[in-house]
Amino acid sequence: MGIFGENGWEWKFSWRRHLFDSELGEATAFIDQTSAISPVADLKDDWVWGAQPTEMFSTNSAYNCLRSEQPLHQPNSGFRQLWEIKIPPAALSFAWRLLWDRLPSKDNLISRQIVLQNDLCPFCQSQVESASHLFFTCYKVMPLWWEFNSWVKEDRVLHSKPMDNFLQHCSLAGSRNSNRRRKIWWIAATKSIWSLRNDMVFNNQSFDISKLMDRSIYLTWSWLRGWEKDFTVPFHQWSSYMSLSFI
Repeated sequence: MGIFGENGWEWKFSWRRHLFDSELGEATAFIDQTSAISPVADLKDDWVWGAQPTEMFSTNSAYNCLRSEQPLHQPNSGFRQLWEIKIPPAALSFAWRLLWDRLPSKDNLISRQIVLQNDLCPFCQSQVESASHLFFTCYKVMPLWWEFNSWVKEDRVLHSKPMDNFLQHCSLAGSRNSNRRRKIWWIAATKSIWSLRNDMVFNNQSFDISKLMDRSIYLTWSWLRGWEKDFTVPFHQWSSYMSLSFI
């Protein structure tokens, strides 16, 4: 990192790779900050915990420090509700990544310096592909959510952020069983959207809203049949009366 010379300490930084243009500003700011720091050769280094006036580390102070840095709106309730749902672990893992906005959508890939031919949504080809757009605001997939609203008889504008949208699929007046099924539908719908997106990107398939709807309904039914106790309703009967499925 540096050497002690005739004039004292001299920083000598070397980067493990060439910096991207977007990182040059941060590197310059880092160098400016460290230039004000001059290690002294005859002093021993010691760790100091700045979160405590005593400068001594404690797990309690670390916990309080982490909590103070978290946003006021906590998504913890959403994650608690997610992990209480009984569906295949792979589906829960997918939903967890979506709620954190960690799926490899095009805007996320570009933010990681991955070069793409285009950043447009594969469904509409008119807007940047982000999680909010792809799953909730693209005009191609909105009929999927409108249909669900017709089943539960709720006329509302849905949130575009994944966590807010997920939490919105819960009725204050609904039973616990109804709210759980609503969230299972949400995961089935978003997972079906992502599967269709990948089929279009990698397998050149075309967009078909009816197939997307059918897949979402089937996934919901298959998860209820496999994971919900005493659920024995045949698929043709269940899918014919979706308005009764979320009561």
